[in-house]
Parts: sequence; structure tokens; C-alpha cells
Amino acid sequence: MSRATAEDVLVAFARTEGDVAAARRVARRFAGLDDGERSALLWSEDPGARLLAVVLLVQAMRERADPELTDEYLAAARAERLDRADLVDIAAEELVGAPMVGGTTGPLFALVKSDVAWVRRIAVVATLAFVKQGDAEVPLAIAGRVVRERGDTVQSALGWVLREVGKRASEPALVAFLEQQGRFLTRGALETATEHLPPAVRDRLREGRAS
Repeated sequence: MSRATAEDVLVAFARTEGDVAAARRVARRFAGLDDGERSALLWSEDPGARLLAVVLLVQAMRERADPELTDEYLAAARAERLDRADLVDIAAEELVGAPMVGGTTGPLFALVKSDVAWVRRIAVVATLAFVKQGDAEVPLAIAGRVVRERGDTVQSALGWVLREVGKRASEPALVAFLEQQGRFLTRGALETATEHLPPAVRDRLREGRAS
């Protein structure tokens, strides 16, 4: 029986709705896809191909943790191949953040210095792995490095990651961060970040941004 190719994966995906859920279904069917074929998808000009490749990388990481999968993902990001929010948001936590939990976070702080906005978004979203362990320190430290950024690529990620810090890790730490730096967030990011805070605290922080 011949091995599946990148083209086979794309043909299967073309018969679907073309969204993330469909990409995950197709990826499960082609779980044994050769690394070279997956790479062809990742470096394709076809946005659907890149989505499939990212889902395949996450799937492979779940099966067996491998730093080469992280390296492959980040190489594409640095080359600006991962140029949509979904390509970051469905993968950064598992491919980049989770491998660093309990170990060195130096590489994460290196990512936040990247000239590529999508790489900086990866650094922010990757910290969800720490949030889910109850760690607010790393996510807030990363957020502090990029909070003054104006572009929506990073700001929109900051909003929901900060919200999760307050919800899952430490509400007091989030409030303290927002008291100091909330004024640098865009209005939309601040509204998202404060969604789950007590109304009086939420209103005070939002009014501080408005003033």
C-alpha cells in the first residue's frame, strides 16, 4: 500500500468545511504522514495546507514529546509562514509552552524579543501552559514585555491570556498587573482581560484606562 502524500491530505481536506475541526478530523486520518510530507504542507502557499500541518504537529507532540516538533513549528513562525491567529492559538501552548513547564523559560523570553509579531504572539499564547499549572508569574512577565505594543496581533492574545491568568492562576496578581500596566492595553484587550473580575474592580480598571 502506497504511503499518503501531502496532496492526499489536501484532497481529503477539500471535501470538508475547511475549518479547524475539519482539519483535526483529517489529521487523525493521516496520523502516520511522513515528516517530509508534513513539512511540504507547512511550507505551502495554501493556507489550508499550513493549518493541516500545524494540527499534525500538535497531534504528533501529543503522541510523543519531541523538541524537533517545536523547532519545526518555530522555524515556520520565524519565516512568517504562521500568519494567522488560528495557526498560533491552536498550537503554541502545546508545542512551545508545555515543554518549558518545569524547566528553563529562557527560550520563551527570547521569543518575545522577535521582530516577527506572530512569534511574539506565540510567546504570549504559550504561557497558557503555565497558567493551567497555577503559575501567574511567567505569563505576567511575558505580558509585561509586550504590553505596550499597539498591534492587534499581540494585543488580542494578551487580553484573553490575562483573563485566564485571573481565572485559573491568581486574580490578585492579575489585578496588580493591570493596576500598573493596564493603561497600555488596547481598550478591547483590557475589556477581555477584566471579564471575570468582580464588577467593582473591573469597572475601576476600565475607567483607569479611559482616563
